[in-house]
Amino acid sequence: AGRGGGAGRLGVVVAVAVLGLLSGSAMAVEVVNLPTPPPSGGPNNGGHFRFGTVSWNKLQHQPPKIRFTVEAAFRRTYAATNFRGSGVDGFLITGDTFKPSGLETIMFDFGDGSMLSPIQFTAQAYSMSEDWVQGVATFEHTYAALSSSTPFEYQAAFKGCCRLSELAANADTSWKLVSKLNVRDDDNSPRITLLPVQTVVRKMRPAGVEPSMYVPASDEIFGSTGLAPVSFTTVWEKAVDIGHAPVGLAMTVAPHNLANVLVHPHDGLVTVAAGPIFASDTTSVTTKCVAGTTTGPCAGLDGSNAGTLPGLDAGLYNVVLNLQQRSSSAPVEFMIRLVEEDVIPYPRVYAAPGLLYPAFSFARHVSYVGFPIEAFQISASSAIPGVNIGFTVGRLPGGFRLSTVAGGTAVMGSHCINGTAYCAESPTTACVSSSAGCTCAPAMTGLSCPGPDGAACLGNGVCKACWDMGTCPTSDGNLSFSWTPTAGQAGTHVVCVDATVQRPVHLCQGTSAGKPGCDLLSSPPACVSLEVYPDPAPRIWTTFADEVDPYSHTGVAYLGRTLSFTVMASDENCRDLAVISMGDMPPGASMEPQIQTVETVTATVTSYIGANTTSSVACAKQHRRFNWRIPLTHGGYKGEHCFYATDSCGEDDSCSAELQTSEVCVEFVVAKCRYAVAREQSIAEVAAHFGSDWIQVWNLNSLASPDYTLFQNQVLNIGHPYIVQVGDTILKLARRFGTTEKAILFLNYELGVLNSHNISVGQEICLVANSCFGEVQSVWDENPMVDESLDRWYAGVKTAYNALREAQNKRLAEGAGGGAGVARRLLSVGADEPMGSGEEG
Repeated sequence: AGRGGGAGRLGVVVAVAVLGLLSGSAMAVEVVNLPTPPPSGGPNNGGHFRFGTVSWNKLQHQPPKIRFTVEAAFRRTYAATNFRGSGVDGFLITGDTFKPSGLETIMFDFGDGSMLSPIQFTAQAYSMSEDWVQGVATFEHTYAALSSSTPFEYQAAFKGCCRLSELAANADTSWKLVSKLNVRDDDNSPRITLLPVQTVVRKMRPAGVEPSMYVPASDEIFGSTGLAPVSFTTVWEKAVDIGHAPVGLAMTVAPHNLANVLVHPHDGLVTVAAGPIFASDTTSVTTKCVAGTTTGPCAGLDGSNAGTLPGLDAGLYNVVLNLQQRSSSAPVEFMIRLVEEDVIPYPRVYAAPGLLYPAFSFARHVSYVGFPIEAFQISASSAIPGVNIGFTVGRLPGGFRLSTVAGGTAVMGSHCINGTAYCAESPTTACVSSSAGCTCAPAMTGLSCPGPDGAACLGNGVCKACWDMGTCPTSDGNLSFSWTPTAGQAGTHVVCVDATVQRPVHLCQGTSAGKPGCDLLSSPPACVSLEVYPDPAPRIWTTFADEVDPYSHTGVAYLGRTLSFTVMASDENCRDLAVISMGDMPPGASMEPQIQTVETVTATVTSYIGANTTSSVACAKQHRRFNWRIPLTHGGYKGEHCFYATDSCGEDDSCSAELQTSEVCVEFVVAKCRYAVAREQSIAEVAAHFGSDWIQVWNLNSLASPDYTLFQNQVLNIGHPYIVQVGDTILKLARRFGTTEKAILFLNYELGVLNSHNISVGQEICLVANSCFGEVQSVWDENPMVDESLDRWYAGVKTAYNALREAQNKRLAEGAGGGAGVARRLLSVGADEPMGSGEEG
């Protein structure tokens, strides 16, 4: 904030007229050109109520426990003792507490026979220039337990006396704001937020559009993911019972809403059908309309766009509305300052397209706890030269930051014109150059002067105000907003601003009527709705299901093939980056470095009035590749492995968001007795891995030829699955199938790696049998002959081999030629040589 520009000051002074609760502490901001507070007991100390709204939310269902929030604004300079505060002028400022009083007791009626009075408010915003202070009171009430014999619908009311004395209608009447509660079916009411006084500029000519404004409202309910639109029905309407005529003032007419105030039932657009200033659309016609005219061009336009409403004069009017949502409602009362611009133009506030309420989009209006909202700027301008621009800001959540930037470059204030060079010894004597007895000083033209307007300057110049010379600066200013919501601030927040302009006192010579702009002027307000969601946990998923077996889609992994898949993570909050990690990894597994890609996410959000807006947002997606070359000892491995995505924000004091972690778990299953062929592997190489031979592998896989060319990732059987029977032990199985205990342990993860010799009936294990050394008889043979087994096996092999040799020699003798390479090698083995003595075994 700055103080009014003195003579020669550059630029326009921009002041923040009101600050809400900033950083959780009370703050008063000096405002330029403050009006002198009215004396105690003076004419402005009558009715003092300006604004009020009631909202509630349910803390407990049975019995219903309700937290009420009452926001109300009163005349700041009201003379009552309990309106005194810690401001430099002795009145209330942000952070002060007070208990308002009036002609009638100010109270809250809970609707079940219970009352609360007095009500203690905490000041959260104030305006010295517009003379109001806004406070908030929060309290709880428990209703009767729900049952078939108890009510569940109530009408709570905030009421007292009296309304502002300066109102053109309903002055000094009592107020009553009724909130409907359905404590059984509803969890909360809507919430209405706006500045206590709304400036509305009356239309100039009959063909113009009647002025209108939105009343911002919000709801605290979020969808399951935060972005899901919440669907409910809202209905705006003008309240009927808004108070009574105080008996103590001998009044008999009860207050009522003006017919000229129209409200759209679905979006809260309030139209003030006041009628035009001038009676004709012809600009040369200066005949003004007479208030109260109900016909012709001077009447206000009703809901059917017919001119039937009585025209209004400029002045202060009150409006009381109800917003019905589901089965409950919230009331609001505020003042409309109806102004005319036929002589003095009022300031305006404006912002980038798509920012101001009711506009609502994911990119501009949504943030998350711990992450800054997108900074925005609201600007103000005035067609009146040489004025100071200030901003009035309503209640703000804790931590909001405001900064102002002045506009304009011209000289502010008064300066000298039409002067000449003069003798310093005799200021009224003109000169061209210095001479004896005359030190020639340069002309003061363009230099600042203290005034008043028309006063003499040295060198016979005249002191003139900047607006008389067209040298006043451009009257504009910018107010920038930034905010990082913290824990407990999730919800909807509405920020409302208007601009005020006023010339510095030293430039307002004469009466204000003769110097347009010396009176305080306020702009129509502008609001921004902000939605703050709890920071969501990151989302994590994998490509495991698609990549564990991309060829046969069996859902299991195989020995010999590297198990590889991608772990991915993202966050609904695009400004939060997830970090991917893994818990316990199997031996030999690794994760590649994390990489980040950016994708465009389309987010559609629904505003409170039901408008859908789609935004494109750049969001980061994290990728991390998992690789595991499965050891040959891990056939039959089963294990669940989990991957984690953790917020990168929330790990230290630099971010107030909560640290959250999400997980995804997958089960690794490695097939037993199965092997995936590597590139250019042969049957013999595969067999060698498991202490077997090519004949075993060939027989196990129904290959067309022992010279069959294997292809990469082909899955081969490398052993027999065997179901453990009663009486089996690893040693017995090794003897029976001609293998060793060590080989069985190697082929079965749960036995070898886990170092267990315990097997159970029904358990499946993998065996590579050796027919040369296994037992011939079955366990079901009644008379096993163990000692003769080898002889019986050898006799059978010898007979078979001789037959094979004779057949092959016959084909060779007949010129059949060729013969398989394997057959040739068989012929080279003597009939009496034991099998297995050669390389081929």
